Amino acid sequence: MIAGRRALAVQAGAVSLSPMERRTAKTFCRNCSAHCAMEVDVVDGRLEGARPDGALSPYGAYLCPKGLASVEFHNGAEGRLLASLKRGEMIPTTQAMAEIGDRLAAIVAEHGPRAVAVYHGTGAYRSVLGNIMERAWVAELGTPNFFSTMTIDQSGKWVSAARIGIMASGKHAIRDADLAVLSGGNPVVTHQGAPYAVAESGAPGRSFERLKERGGKVVLIDPRRSETARYADLHIQPKPGQDAAIFAAVSHAMLRDGTWDRDFVARHCNGLEDLRAAVAPFTPELAAARADVPVEQIETLARWLGEAKRPVVGSGTGPSMSDHSNLAETMIDIVGLLAGGYRRAGDLVRNPGTLKSKVVREMALAPSRSFEKAPFCLSEPVGPLMHEMPSALIPREILIDHPDRIRALIVFGGDPLMALGDPAVAKPAFEALDLLVSLDCRMTETGKLADYVIAASQPFERHELTFAADALFPEPFAQYSPPLVPKPGDVVDDWEFFWTVAARMGLDLTFKYWGYGLDYASIPGGLKLSHETPPDPEDLCRFLCSDGAVTFEELAANPGGVRPRRDPEYVLPAPEGWEQKLELCPPDVAAELALVAEEGPDRARLRLTCRRVLHALNGAFRESRGNRRRHPVNHAYMNPDDMTELGLEDGAAIEIASAHGAIRAFVKGEDRLRRGVVSMTHMFGTLEGTSDARAEGGSNVGRLTSLTEQVQPINFMPRFSALPVEVRKA
Repeated sequence: MIAGRRALAVQAGAVSLSPMERRTAKTFCRNCSAHCAMEVDVVDGRLEGARPDGALSPYGAYLCPKGLASVEFHNGAEGRLLASLKRGEMIPTTQAMAEIGDRLAAIVAEHGPRAVAVYHGTGAYRSVLGNIMERAWVAELGTPNFFSTMTIDQSGKWVSAARIGIMASGKHAIRDADLAVLSGGNPVVTHQGAPYAVAESGAPGRSFERLKERGGKVVLIDPRRSETARYADLHIQPKPGQDAAIFAAVSHAMLRDGTWDRDFVARHCNGLEDLRAAVAPFTPELAAARADVPVEQIETLARWLGEAKRPVVGSGTGPSMSDHSNLAETMIDIVGLLAGGYRRAGDLVRNPGTLKSKVVREMALAPSRSFEKAPFCLSEPVGPLMHEMPSALIPREILIDHPDRIRALIVFGGDPLMALGDPAVAKPAFEALDLLVSLDCRMTETGKLADYVIAASQPFERHELTFAADALFPEPFAQYSPPLVPKPGDVVDDWEFFWTVAARMGLDLTFKYWGYGLDYASIPGGLKLSHETPPDPEDLCRFLCSDGAVTFEELAANPGGVRPRRDPEYVLPAPEGWEQKLELCPPDVAAELALVAEEGPDRARLRLTCRRVLHALNGAFRESRGNRRRHPVNHAYMNPDDMTELGLEDGAAIEIASAHGAIRAFVKGEDRLRRGVVSMTHMFGTLEGTSDARAEGGSNVGRLTSLTEQVQPINFMPRFSALPVEVRKA
């Protein structure tokens, strides 16, 4: 059959008679921070298939459906862009970048650097050279306006760190833990583990299995009996939005019973008695009534935390997107501190880093409260979190009547118009920009509105390192991947876009090894780049390996990765005289606890919660064959008893209405949901939608959200989950 097909192709003049070039390349997946090792078949310059490579990967042979579909995605499953666009018309990419550089230079000359902003999307995180070059450009430009998806779905975690501080030794690795407590996360589907959730990003189910084989326990708090729940020894299914009350009650019980880790808290924390007073109203009985769960479950969780020797406590995006999200994330962290869920001096450091090794010490880093410090947003008196501004304020920062307002926005690997929610507020703001640029490999809702869409390369076409996973791998490991196939059409690497625009603006960039929590401009040293000659991407990768446990040459010679041999390393004591401590109950946390304590019972009949699906990642992979076969739309899942009460059958068209908007969807029964819950996946459908959710591939749940009402303090986080809704047959 192959010979016959090739003969027909030859007659048509499509190919020569030379045999097909077939090879297998070792590389790694770029979809999430797991960076699972994989093998890819390359046939005549085209990617044909992928499979896991367990030869050296610390996760073993593992690749999730998104990794398996990455070849399909690479080959154009979501409308691959092969040319750049200017207001919908094709334009040479070099010309587009020159025009963008000139327009940005003019905007900065007239209005200053603050008039320019960057939005860093999910697709940008695993583009290591583009990621760093973007930050180099922002730092050299001098704008404080850096936004990302982190302040859309998990910024409550950063608020917590800024308010109570950070334990530098880090949480226990799940390979060492004897109790894992996870609230509002489903890592078996998301593959997002440390440092926030409590699983390994690669092969997360195996990490739970091994914990249980050692005699450990798993606790899951989630209104849905999720895929991760099958590993749970205790599954608490509360009403959505009650995480703050539940963890305040757990704190109450541990303090009541004297089961908190007295030594750890005494050495590293302030404010124990303030916390005791603040959580006094939150008896397990009160929290159980609020959450509609058995009080015995809350008491059991508190007891297990008190008994555990190496507990680890964390959360997914659920608490960060729900009611009282900042308080919920803070209380989750406080419970982890009371339980002493952090490494101590002498504990094994399983992965000190390979590309950048670091010394780990048992010491507390006092709260930064960075949000109380300049530079402040223009529309609200709030400063940065982890050197980023709250993304929910982007529309206000554009529309505010102020000479320094945002006039130009560069969107890198994301779709903020869909991700922010409330398109009635967000879209007019984006339309008011003087310049909107989308740097992406596909067309997005934001791209449809952009002045320029720059066609970007795909991961398998560029030089990459396992940079994003370096500290997250459960064991030391690193891998380098050169381009497997050449870039098609008129596409450009992400890093090259930022370097070219900087060069056009006359900016000399410095390429540095950057990590979260670091102010890029303050990082010493770096690789100085000329704005006349573009850097060699291999040299950039070589620089990122310059202080590592392996050299770039060693990685290049071992395409399957390297697991460096090194002596065991352990957590060291704090430096002599170290006096910084964590704050268990700062005044704003106590004030929020008091407000929640005064709330009455939840009267909402139905609450809509977010959910993840295995075959898609935020807005990516929605159009893969595997995802569309399972999810032609993002169904509105409900408990069958709730459906019966409302007279709904499987597949019925429904209208879901919140206080802020309404959408059409299709309902589907799921007995794994507790009653009173509607569960939907975000980032489906189109921006503004119509009444035909099936034709649009789903419903935009963000239309039920408000960017101006019922938002959180500090980060102005909107409520994407635990949202009160009404459902009726459409």
